[in-house]
Amino acid sequence: MALDEGDYLVGMEIVEESGLILSISEHGYGKRTPLKDYRLTARGGKGVINMKTTERNGKVVAILVVKEESDLMIITKDGKIIRLEAGEIRQAGRSTQGVRLVKMEEGDAVAAAGVIPESDDNGKNGPNGQGDLPVQ
Repeated sequence: MALDEGDYLVGMEIVEESGLILSISEHGYGKRTPLKDYRLTARGGKGVINMKTTERNGKVVAILVVKEESDLMIITKDGKIIRLEAGEIRQAGRSTQGVRLVKMEEGDAVAAAGVIPESDDNGKNGPNGQGDLPVQ
């Protein structure tokens, strides 16, 4: 992929054809976009625009592959942690800015985001549903 000066790669994911890409911006905005909305590019292409970035929403800081039933966690630089269901986030096209996922204080920004893995045992394995965790 050929990147112009000032362009950067946020992340890469392996996605099924029916997959959804969740894009999260530094000011706490996000959106789910169906994979089919992204066109394929040829070798050496410049990629495609993922999210319309403005002063309001900031730069894209994370992309995640989600399903309707996925849970995710967003952590800010000031230590605010929020857990969301992906199905509650509006689906939107590639060239939109997204909706507010986290209310941010002045000077705060999204530091990390991730999908919470699905539990195989539905919390039945151990007193707190954690199963056999390694001792550290």
